[in-house]
Amino acid sequence: MADLELRHLRYLVAVAETGSITRAARRLLLTQPALSRALRSLERAAGVPLLVRGSHATELTAAGAVLLADAYDLLERSRIALERARETETLTVTAPACDVIAVAAASRDFEAANPGVQIDVVPRDWLAPEELRAGTADVSILRDSFDRHGLAVESIMTEPRMVVLGADHPLGERERLTLADLRDETFTYWAGMSGAEAAHWTGADVDGQPRRQSLRIRSVTDVLAAVALGRAVVYAHGSTLPEKLPGMSVRPVEGLSGSRLEVGTPSRATGAARLFVEHILRWPAWRA
Repeated sequence: MADLELRHLRYLVAVAETGSITRAARRLLLTQPALSRALRSLERAAGVPLLVRGSHATELTAAGAVLLADAYDLLERSRIALERARETETLTVTAPACDVIAVAAASRDFEAANPGVQIDVVPRDWLAPEELRAGTADVSILRDSFDRHGLAVESIMTEPRMVVLGADHPLGERERLTLADLRDETFTYWAGMSGAEAAHWTGADVDGQPRRQSLRIRSVTDVLAAVALGRAVVYAHGSTLPEKLPGMSVRPVEGLSGSRLEVGTPSRATGAARLFVEHILRWPAWRA
């Protein structure tokens, strides 16, 4: 069956209301031949005659009258759908890949309470505050050290971090570790990290020691592979770690700084972005 085109329904309505293809063409700003071709196309799609063409008037067949009744409804529903689409505001929210599940759940809850807003959650392997400054994101979920220039940032929570080791790592036999135990380990190092970010993610922000040996990585997959293969260790925030990590073990570290989870927007964010920030700050999963 051929697709039904809304414009053809509008043409049928015009003919029915004016009683003439000529007058309908004038109303629709079409030539009479063009309108006649479109009406024949509609009849082919329907598979039955819809019009009785006379020398002075055009009338609907019984099938045409049935389609006309539905045409009014379909055209009205399409008008309402377009209006609703124009009224929908989309917010782009970036989040670290490890926090996407929690952010997506909070977004679904927000959309249910705010039908006129749609949330587009975009995972990022690393922090993306520059997207806020560039205007390509409305809200970002951020962690720890980053450039705050031009941003409005609010704290969601601070949580402990732990070290993730390869399953065969000698330190995995101990229940608790210290920063000194890990001082000579190789840590993963994200491309593009600032000095402050690197110090935080290697523990140097606490003990003041020079940054540890580092293995350059570019994705979460790189991190997991490096740890599982015993080539590096990584400090990770506890709320995003699964209970079991195949090929890896997780241990608490005394004296290690926590991970600060924050939400950021461009300065002076208003409207839906501000409402979403307030929703994120109240989201109970962060407190679990």
